[in-house]
Amino acid sequence: MRYVRIILLALSLVSCRKLLTVSTPDSEQSADDVFSEDASADAAVADIYYTMGMYYNGNLLSVINGMTGDEGGTLNAYYQRYVNNSIPSDDAQINLIWKAYYKAIYRCNSVMEGLSQSTKLSPERVQQWTGEAKFMRALCYYYLVNCWGDVPYITTTDVDQTALAYRMRTDSIYAWMQQDLLSAINLLSEKYPGAEHVRANKWAAMALLARVALQGGDAAKAEYYASQVIDAGMYRLCVPDSAFLYNSPQAILQIWTSEGYTLPGQMFIPLDDDASYYPLSADMVAAFENGDQRRASWIRSFVYGGGTYYYPYKYKKRGATTGEDKEYLMVLRFAEQYLIRAEARAQQDNYTGAIADLDVIRAGAGLTALDIVNDRAHCMAALAQERRAELFCEWGDRWFTLQRMGTMSQVLGALKPGFWKDWAAYYPIPQQERDKDPNLTQNPGYQ
Repeated sequence: MRYVRIILLALSLVSCRKLLTVSTPDSEQSADDVFSEDASADAAVADIYYTMGMYYNGNLLSVINGMTGDEGGTLNAYYQRYVNNSIPSDDAQINLIWKAYYKAIYRCNSVMEGLSQSTKLSPERVQQWTGEAKFMRALCYYYLVNCWGDVPYITTTDVDQTALAYRMRTDSIYAWMQQDLLSAINLLSEKYPGAEHVRANKWAAMALLARVALQGGDAAKAEYYASQVIDAGMYRLCVPDSAFLYNSPQAILQIWTSEGYTLPGQMFIPLDDDASYYPLSADMVAAFENGDQRRASWIRSFVYGGGTYYYPYKYKKRGATTGEDKEYLMVLRFAEQYLIRAEARAQQDNYTGAIADLDVIRAGAGLTALDIVNDRAHCMAALAQERRAELFCEWGDRWFTLQRMGTMSQVLGALKPGFWKDWAAYYPIPQQERDKDPNLTQNPGYQ
């Protein structure tokens, strides 16, 4: 019997700021029960978002991607393995992140199976929920393929099919991600399911498809879907100080938090006069231009051992708050769509259009317009700089940008001489998972 875990802190049908309690004796219900009424089915979908927002998904991954790249350092001796790009194949944190994404994918597959078999639910709601599950499955695979390369592609809850799964080619997974997202675009409404932007709508699916298409090398499709989101009139840029608030006009998708603060805020911001274990690298701090308002708003300093260090301050709450300054975990935001479109235009030799999009972002940061360039190398350098300043410490975006632009070994080889190896562009397939599944091969370079 399949089970779907119903999280008691799920979002309500009326407003995602309220709580939904599903009465069960042991926090679990059979699939037949879960998908017999709208309230419990909605809670099952909300649980996917809850799972995605947990510590081991985007939160810890952001920290590790930052350290393996050029964003972050560490004052924790254990995490030096990431800074030095010397991750062992049995690394506990890497294993936890891998398992967390597949846990979320299991939730997506379970919801889709339950919805397809139910005859008791509102058809309009089934359409919305199916679109959300497909969207979230694509989001999970985006991070899996960009951290590990070829990975198992799982679309079922049948353990007999998943226990001995093989790794699938990355290009095939990109095609399936796009298929899920195109389906989600057709299934989802333009409106959000609740009062806040914490459940996917049509624009969120388009925004993610623009990101996936760019990373997968389809510039024309990336430009098209980014333009759809930009021209929708649903979102707008705002000053850096308010970009990560729960009601941010930039928010295409956020993950609801019960107490108004996020795990990145808790992880990065030092406690009282203590140090942050995850300071920014000196290279990252030096990357901002003079007068960049993002530098003033999104970075703070602390003193440790006689030295001054800096930490990300995009999320400004370390503890609970219920006021208008509460924060939700940002998944997709409007500024990225301009950066996606700019890069897609540059790849199609539309340098004037690319620079125009970059200037929109720069204006919001208090910076002057760029000079028009007429060659791809200079345009891509400007893109990489602007994307780095805008999206640092957000779900490992910089790591993926270095991969996509083909500059990872050049940048990290110069920054980490003696440590960087080309094969470190992908993390090790967790040995703990390989011990259970003999069909899981290891990435090159790892024992």
